[in-house]
Amino acid sequence: MTLVFDPFAPLFTRAGGFTAPADVIVGESDLLLTMDLPGLTADDLDIELLDGYLSVRGERRRPEVGEGKAFARSERPFGRFERRLRVPEGVDPDSILARMDNGVLSLIVPKPERLKPKTIAIGTGEQRELETAGA
Repeated sequence: MTLVFDPFAPLFTRAGGFTAPADVIVGESDLLLTMDLPGLTADDLDIELLDGYLSVRGERRRPEVGEGKAFARSERPFGRFERRLRVPEGVDPDSILARMDNGVLSLIVPKPERLKPKTIAIGTGEQRELETAGA
């Protein structure tokens, strides 16, 4: 498969203390972005398409430990985050599908029609003669 645009230039920009791991799969007619966001719900996220970038923002909050308690060890990252993915020019924001299941965000971004492969039929000289005679 040939990529008509370069989704990896840059693939992602990052901001914040928590980095959500992500995968991007490029298909014939769409892009599939999958992000691991454990502990988050759809209400914790904002998704926006602006200036050729699809942005996913949110915050993973540190849990309250209660009065008289403190963390003895804290290895899980918390904080605000933003991941930005460059998408093909002309993507319709209303066509993007987003789904959140068990802390995994999946976004399906349909490619614009101009980037979808087109099959071109090849005619023969015989067909042209018949078409011309019938006209």
